[in-house]
Amino acid sequence: MKKIGRLAFLLLIVVNVSALLTFAYNRWFREPGGRPAEGVVLAETFRRQLCLSGQQEKCIKDFRFAFDSEISDIQARMQKQRSAMVEELKKKSPDGAALDKLIDDISRLQAEIQKKAIENILKEKEVLTDEQKETFFRLFEEHVCPRVDDANRNGTSVGHADCSRERAR
Repeated sequence: MKKIGRLAFLLLIVVNVSALLTFAYNRWFREPGGRPAEGVVLAETFRRQLCLSGQQEKCIKDFRFAFDSEISDIQARMQKQRSAMVEELKKKSPDGAALDKLIDDISRLQAEIQKKAIENILKEKEVLTDEQKETFFRLFEEHVCPRVDDANRNGTSVGHADCSRERAR
């Protein structure tokens, strides 16, 4: 009987450690809503090309950790709204008013995340030198407004013509 108890205890430890490691990976290395490796690659690209000092890197990591913590609740609420929308859509006769409300709620939550992201970028900007700021915003622009030819090559949708026009100015 003791052997079964020990095996059960060992199994519980393995499950708990696995859950904690998964949580840590998703919290620190995965960009919200992105593919698992995308956030790590993007952060590494920024870090490498900005040539951050140790103190700058620590500040930015702290800002990003605080940002991730701040938006995790919003993301959870947004996921609940998306699930509710899917459930409504599955119904034989979905309620258009309910769907409109869910869309509005999701849009409001997404706007909240965007505002917090901008606040975070402004904080990060403050710890950079003028030269680093130029590089930071060039990389940022390339990330959020990929060129139309880059978008086609990467298999993403076109529709970034407005960004391309802005870049040409």
